[in-house]
Amino acid sequence: MRNRKRKLVDPLQFEMSIESEDLANYVPAFGWEMAPPSAAQRSSLERLGIMPDEIENAGKAKKILDRLDKRRAEGLTTPKQIRCLERYGFKHVGTWAFDDAKKLIDRVAANRWRVPPGITPCEFNPHMINQ
Repeated sequence: MRNRKRKLVDPLQFEMSIESEDLANYVPAFGWEMAPPSAAQRSSLERLGIMPDEIENAGKAKKILDRLDKRRAEGLTTPKQIRCLERYGFKHVGTWAFDDAKKLIDRVAANRWRVPPGITPCEFNPHMINQ
């Protein structure tokens, strides 16, 4: 249980990282949305890197799953990439492209999981990797 929780991202952290006001201020509108998340929703959330225990209703679970699908289609960062890079102090990681985040994580990993010299996390622009 401990390892599982460490590998998953808290939904609130994900909402704040992608700067999503509709997720942060979500209020269920229909009766089915107020029910607890289904087993299928919970397993999908867990597979995609979100901690399902923190999501209180089916409507919010559906909204998060829809947002994750949309982000994947647009080629944006995954919840695990966001959490990893924010842990090192990088800002606005939720708006980065998947490939930019992957390249930076690869550089950090190659540097023994320390921020490489010459990179200031709070000022970093992901387009600097491509140059």
